Amino acid sequence: MTVFHRLSVAAIERETPDAVAITLRVPEELQNQYRYTPGQHLTLKALVNGEELRRCYSICSSPQEGLLQIGVKAIDQGRFSGFVNRMLKVGDALEVMVPQGRFGYQPQAERHGNYLAIAAGSGITPMLSIIKATLLLEPGSSFTLIYGNRNSRSMMFKEALSDLKNRYPQRFQPLYLFSQESLDSPLLSGRIDRERLAAIGGALLDFRDYDHAFICGPESMMDDAQTVLEQAGVPANHIHSERFNTSGLVTRPRHSGDRNATRVAILLDGRRLDIEIGEQDDSILDAALRQGADLPYACKGGVCATCKCRLKAGQVEMGVNYSLEPDQLAAGYVLSCQSWPKGDGVVLDFDV
Repeated sequence: MTVFHRLSVAAIERETPDAVAITLRVPEELQNQYRYTPGQHLTLKALVNGEELRRCYSICSSPQEGLLQIGVKAIDQGRFSGFVNRMLKVGDALEVMVPQGRFGYQPQAERHGNYLAIAAGSGITPMLSIIKATLLLEPGSSFTLIYGNRNSRSMMFKEALSDLKNRYPQRFQPLYLFSQESLDSPLLSGRIDRERLAAIGGALLDFRDYDHAFICGPESMMDDAQTVLEQAGVPANHIHSERFNTSGLVTRPRHSGDRNATRVAILLDGRRLDIEIGEQDDSILDAALRQGADLPYACKGGVCATCKCRLKAGQVEMGVNYSLEPDQLAAGYVLSCQSWPKGDGVVLDFDV
């Protein structure tokens, strides 16, 4: 079964009118299980108005702080984020999976790197963890942050970023952009998009100077940033991105194959479960959950990789994939939330 641990809320800090930082208390016996790499995320589970909901949130603290902290911004019609922002209290407990994700960076003291982060809105959460850890552990490295928001009032972690600038004035360069607040520089007044990033790259920065770039924020901004960086000459494998969600996701793979009932074998916790997938199901994950299997999942949109498993036999077709890396795909990993069997004989291993 999917393992969640009950962690109590140690602190809640209001970052903006619609965003909070949640610090979770990890018991001593679970400390090793909740060690994390800067940039990783947590999957949370809670009962909201009688319905079990799961969501992923990036860790914003750095491991060296001895904290486990996430940032949660309330979104329109966001049931989980609204619950966290308006109803959650210190002392309450949340069900939390261990840290996951391959986005991020593990600092090395001997490195002398020059790094770039491009974020908008709550996309700052994993960046804050990465930046704090890198500046602390790599004394010869520097970090530039391009961070976009509507205005200064909606800017998450303003105080933490200011502290970093004061602590590392020569090594941390933040550039703040506001789309609904006038700034002295017209270049920084507006959304982060392809044209503005290209202009910043021509006037203020040279993107070729950066060893690695990290991107997190709205889908369109991320796509624009990826394009601008690649056009500037940054190698694609030096650009790392983390998506929180995507627009217009197609969960059911688009193909003309047979959608008659198909049987799939699930390997989980040393046991084999045979499930039947029919026309009513959007994915193998959907069918397994409908038939009572306790599989790991969170976003159901191909973004978080919580539902990843290994294809041991047969063939599947995936709809979208925003989280598995090429080496994982080559090793046979698939996203069960986006996979549909191409005939019988499919075996998926969740124990790898």
